[in-house]
Amino acid sequence: MKRVPTWFLIVFIFSITFLVGCVSNQPNELVERNDHAGLKAWYLVEAASLRGKAEVMRQMAAEYRKQQAQSNSTSELVQHCKNLVERYTKAAEKVETLANVHAKHPLSSSGNTQAPEGFKLFSF
Repeated sequence: MKRVPTWFLIVFIFSITFLVGCVSNQPNELVERNDHAGLKAWYLVEAASLRGKAEVMRQMAAEYRKQQAQSNSTSELVQHCKNLVERYTKAAEKVETLANVHAKHPLSSSGNTQAPEGFKLFSF
């Protein structure tokens, strides 16, 4: 089985995170319309973005560990990456909790959601 280069994975995850980040602006219109199904979807996209960022930091920490092993040095960069992984993961969990709150709301039926005006999933 062929191994995917680490640089490719990092670029791929950054691109996905960037594309998701383009979509992720504050859901003011969804709040104004009381659109709980839309808010649930928005929070789930945010959680996926945060988990993607955590994965990028995991891979960076692994790369820094490899470099440290070769040079026999210690680095604060690995610990920094670990801290970011922890923070992104906790933030994703909190955002998923918010998605679940909106999913349980009585007005969260799938027929209640509409895309905000001018909303585009991807803009090129």
